[in-house]
Amino acid sequence: MMMGSIASALAEAWETGQPVAPLSAEAALTSLDAAENVAGAVLEKLALAPCGIRVTEAGLVGAMLPGRIMAQGHPLPLAVLPHGRAAPALLVVLAEAIAESDTGLPVLAQLHPALDLSASRWRDGPANMFEAAADLAGLGQVVIGKGKAPSWPKSFALGAERAHRVNIAALFATAVRVAR
Repeated sequence: MMMGSIASALAEAWETGQPVAPLSAEAALTSLDAAENVAGAVLEKLALAPCGIRVTEAGLVGAMLPGRIMAQGHPLPLAVLPHGRAAPALLVVLAEAIAESDTGLPVLAQLHPALDLSASRWRDGPANMFEAAADLAGLGQVVIGKGKAPSWPKSFALGAERAHRVNIAALFATAVRVAR
């Protein structure tokens, strides 16, 4: 299966909810660049324009889509999240556009605590990080809480049972680098 075919299959899965069968060894995605090209083609085929960038706990960078951001308390059927996982998240609202020439972090307007509910269009879930990246980094739904004026935390703990600290500035810097 060529990259265009993979993108078409993933786009169809986004539209119909019918999952994509695992890739054969010959068709497997073997690089992050190839996977990101597939993700871009999926967005193009679906005619979706990102409203932001999402960085997963694993460090994958993907598009954030406006229809995937939900307010706290909104009902969400679990069937829309195949192979779903929940992770604590932080939604950042910028006060100004990111300039290509800048090198620092942009000015923030608000920070929202969030819950990132990932999903997969792969029938058996992504076989590796390349399949996850091609599937828009596992974008499902992002449920946001009430926003606050920004006070930039250096890190926060992720996970309930075995929490580990995450460097927010580093993840945000990754998102900004991709946006530029």
